[in-house]
Amino acid sequence: MNYEKNVIKFENPHEMLLVCDDNLLDGHLSLHPWQDKILREFAEPSTSDEPYKAVVRAANGSGKDNFIVAPCAVWLSLRYENSLTVITSASGNQLDRQTDKYIKQLTNAQNKIFGTQIWKQNYRRYENLINGSTIEMFVTDEAGRAEGWHPPVPGGQMAILVSEAKSIHDDIFTALARCTGFTKRIDVSSPGLPSGHFYNACVGGQWKQHHITAFDCPHLSEDYINDIRNTYGENSALYRSMVLADFGGLEEQVVINFSAIAELDSMEIEHAPDNYNIAGLDLSAGGDEQVVVVRNGNKVIGVEAFKYADTTVLLDKLGEVFYKYDLDNPNSIIYGDAGGLGKPILDQLRRDGWPVNYVLNQAAPYNKLAYLNRGAELWFSVGKHIENCEIILPKDTTLRKQLASRYYTITPQNKIQLESKRQAKAKGHASPDRADAFVLAFADYRGVMPQRYVSRDVVQYELNEISEPEPERHSSLRARLQRPRETHRHFKSVGWSEDLIYEVEQMNERLLENANN
Repeated sequence: MNYEKNVIKFENPHEMLLVCDDNLLDGHLSLHPWQDKILREFAEPSTSDEPYKAVVRAANGSGKDNFIVAPCAVWLSLRYENSLTVITSASGNQLDRQTDKYIKQLTNAQNKIFGTQIWKQNYRRYENLINGSTIEMFVTDEAGRAEGWHPPVPGGQMAILVSEAKSIHDDIFTALARCTGFTKRIDVSSPGLPSGHFYNACVGGQWKQHHITAFDCPHLSEDYINDIRNTYGENSALYRSMVLADFGGLEEQVVINFSAIAELDSMEIEHAPDNYNIAGLDLSAGGDEQVVVVRNGNKVIGVEAFKYADTTVLLDKLGEVFYKYDLDNPNSIIYGDAGGLGKPILDQLRRDGWPVNYVLNQAAPYNKLAYLNRGAELWFSVGKHIENCEIILPKDTTLRKQLASRYYTITPQNKIQLESKRQAKAKGHASPDRADAFVLAFADYRGVMPQRYVSRDVVQYELNEISEPEPERHSSLRARLQRPRETHRHFKSVGWSEDLIYEVEQMNERLLENANN
């Protein structure tokens, strides 16, 4: 194969997109300036001795896979003969549902444009049948799979693209460092904890830096940003990561600040009554308190705490408390922690006819983006009601201290995780039995003000999908390539160069000849 006959010399991945995507070239959609800048940088000449190396630290939902990873991989495979692009991610779901999806859309569009198969598509592998270039994708679950990648031919082009780099273990990056001969490298991710390879690359000064906030992404609406700010707080680790693309802190943080609890005493909070009561039941073991917290609407009307080692005596006491607060009402609900040793007691209470609903703190949260489990989600939901001054708290000093001393951390996957009771005891923190029962009592509370969650439906906004051209639209290659580009803000000239049009048409003729032979 002749080198010049088997490549298309698109100037950069952005220019390639404008050929493949009618919506982009016609001006219906446009890339953001930061996306255009990275795509242009990627196309600049680079060698294994002086490779292009960049980190893209971007807010959640910015379009990293769609308009950075995918077009860079496909462009390199069209532009250079016998090139290799290696793409890796810590998540198979991320790799299949995002990165691979967008590469497949691009390669499908190119197969349609040329009227024959340029790309052979396999699971996580794409082969350019014309010039021998390949795109390989794998999940970084074993360090051995990240080793041994080298350019297929001496002096050839090789790119390593790492998606969601914050979640990849350092031993994988050590293995990637053994892949010699690469000419281009981009690590992209939303930020997590200030540790590990991605963090070091962002602060080390050896890589080109791209810091992309949600404010740099016009498709992320003001309502989306305000939802995150209002739900988690402007000073929260999640807001700093998801919106500002800043690394979070390693320090412990409390879910509910004591100042928010103290402020309730200075407020006139109206009681919004119900005709039935709701209770939260925490059944602790190991000498800790067993607690029942009862609310009517937004007002806590009872906190009952006791310690019984004998299960029979405990069940009698619970029945007494339930009758005291009219929890035998048909509309009443008792939310109980069904984890650990409390489950058999909840089962017996159900058999005795009490309206017990199980709550499993380790269950999956509704908002899987922000929280590790349901327990963390419930605590932050109640914390928001307290900050909004919606709940009438009793003058229970122990309860208030426990509410203000529930700690959490951010996992490497950028999810909120509560400190376990075992960890709390080891660090000298009091067991939050009354606070846990309080949170359970408000498990189904929707508040005086509308409760707003940043659900997956909100976060997964509609990205600019790469459209496959319709057969009847711009049917000839010359018509496609000679469309004016003057409507696009990054391309001011009119029409494509005759050299590029000639290259594409010559390749198309060769493809048709091969198909007929």
